[in-house]
Amino acid sequence: MSEDLPDSVVMLQAGAILYLVSELERLKVQIESQDRRITEIAAQQDEDCDRLAHDIALDRQRISHLEDPASRDPTPTEQAHLQKIEKHLRESPRHVASFAEIRGLLGVSPGRVSQLVKKLDPQRFEVHRSARDHKARILILKKRPTL
Repeated sequence: MSEDLPDSVVMLQAGAILYLVSELERLKVQIESQDRRITEIAAQQDEDCDRLAHDIALDRQRISHLEDPASRDPTPTEQAHLQKIEKHLRESPRHVASFAEIRGLLGVSPGRVSQLVKKLDPQRFEVHRSARDHKARILILKKRPTL
């Protein structure tokens, strides 16, 4: 049979026609099922992408807090340390203390002293290098202007 002839007549047995119709119905049902499954997968994928984006945003916040501990509000222990530092500087004759002196006062590590100093008000405190030892740093309580 030639497909070029649209007017050609094809003779099939009734059983063959019924088989072809049932096969066509089965394929339609299968396509509909696959379309529903594709829609479900796409919706699940959208939910997963939203959840992942949210998780990534939360992780970035956590990482930024870990990278910059000075950005957080001081804890009660840090508050107590900051008050001790300020009291010590006020009672000091020149209102100056080296980082090593502060470390000994508080009993903390050098890195911890640096973290605490970052939490101090920069309008009231200054950090400078020591005139004697340029590696050593000193903390200075600024004088308040008189009105």
